[in-house]
Amino acid sequence: MKRPHRDLPLERYRKELSRCVKCGSCCAVCPPFLQERRESMSARGRIALIRAVLDGRLMASDIYEDRLATCTGCLACEEACGSKVPVTGIIQAAMEQAMRESGPGFIDAVISGLVKNPVAFHAAAWFASKALHFSGGRGGGSTFKAQRSWASGAVDGRRETRGKVAFFPGCAVPHLQPELGRATVAVLDRLGYDVVVPEGFKCCGRPLLSMGDRKAAAECSEHNSGIFAGLEAEAIVTACASCGLTFKRDYPKLLPPGAKHPAVLDIHEFLATRLSNTPLARVKKRITWHDPCHLGRGQGLSSTARDILRAVPGLSLVEMKNPDACCGFGGVMRMTHPQLSDGIAGEKAKNIIATDADAIVTGCPGCYLQIREALRRKGSDIEVMHTVQVLEEALMNAELNKKEIGE
Repeated sequence: MKRPHRDLPLERYRKELSRCVKCGSCCAVCPPFLQERRESMSARGRIALIRAVLDGRLMASDIYEDRLATCTGCLACEEACGSKVPVTGIIQAAMEQAMRESGPGFIDAVISGLVKNPVAFHAAAWFASKALHFSGGRGGGSTFKAQRSWASGAVDGRRETRGKVAFFPGCAVPHLQPELGRATVAVLDRLGYDVVVPEGFKCCGRPLLSMGDRKAAAECSEHNSGIFAGLEAEAIVTACASCGLTFKRDYPKLLPPGAKHPAVLDIHEFLATRLSNTPLARVKKRITWHDPCHLGRGQGLSSTARDILRAVPGLSLVEMKNPDACCGFGGVMRMTHPQLSDGIAGEKAKNIIATDADAIVTGCPGCYLQIREALRRKGSDIEVMHTVQVLEEALMNAELNKKEIGE
C-alpha cells in the first residue's frame, strides 16, 4: 500500500504521532472510552489506528471513520497527556483526510448543506430536535422573528451608552434557543451597551470541522470575517463556548495567509471586567456549575465564569463531582451516536442531581440542550440556565427594586 502524499493532512502530524508512548493517561479521562471500555474508542486507540493508516498497515474503513467520529472533542486527553500529543489536531486531520478520500456520507452532506445556508437551517429547524434525538424540541416557526427583535428592547431611562457591542448568536441560539439570545442582549443592554445583531452571519464552522469538511469551514470563516470587518463595535461577543473556541483557535488556520481574523470574546470574558459597580439584586438559588469543555479547557475561562456567578448576591454555588467532565454533546456526534452521547450525559446528570441544586448553570448552548435532556430522562426538574439568564434575573430584579423605592 502506498504511503500518503506529503500534502495530505496527516503527513504534517507524523512526528507528533510518534510522541504517543501509549501510557494510557488519556483513557482515564476519555468520555467515549469510559462508556464503552473499547481501546479503539480511547484517544490512545485512535492515535494507534491513525498511525497504522498513515503507515499503510491498515485500510481506512467505515469502522475507522466511525472511531474518528466518536471523539467528542472535549480536549481532556490533551490536558492529561504528559507527552503533549496534539490529539484533537491529529484526529481533525484524520477526519479531513477521510473526507477528502471518500467524500461525505449522506448525513454529513445534509448537515453541511444546512449549516452553510442560514435560510435552509431555519426552514429545517423544526427537524433539528429529532436529528439531535431530543424530545420536546422547538419548532422553527417563530424563532426568526424572535431573533430580529432581540435588539429592540432598550431600557427606559438608561444612562449614556458605554459603547456598541456586536453579538454573534451562532446556530443553536437563533433556531433552537432564542431565550438565550434575548437574555444575552438584555444583559448587555442593561449594562449600558448598544447591541447590534448583524444579519448575514453563517455558522462559525465548528460542525463542519467536526465532520472533516475543512473547505466548507474555511468558506464560513471568510464569509463571517468579512462581516466582522465591517462592524464598528467595541467588541464582538458570543454566548457559545464552541463558537468562541472556533474563532480563537481555528480561524487563524482557516483564513488565507495574512488575513485578519476577528477578535471575538466569549460573553464571560467580556463581562468579567464590566460587572463591577453594577447593581445586582439577590437571586436566591442553590446552583451548580458545568464547565463546557470548549470554555474551560478550550479557553481557560472556568474561574472567570465562577467569579461572575459568585458576584450575584444570594447565589449559593455548590460544586458537583467532576464539573469539567464532558456532557457528551460532541457536536455532530450527538446525531450519529445518540446512545453513546446519552450514556455520557447520564453520568453528568447523576452528578448534578447529587448536589441537590435548584439549578445547573453552564456557558454553552449545546451543553444547555444536552443537560436539559439528560435531566429530563432522569425525571429531574432541576432548572437548566445559561450564565446570561442568571445575570438577566439579577439585573431585572435590581431595576424593579430601584423603581419600587422611587429612584
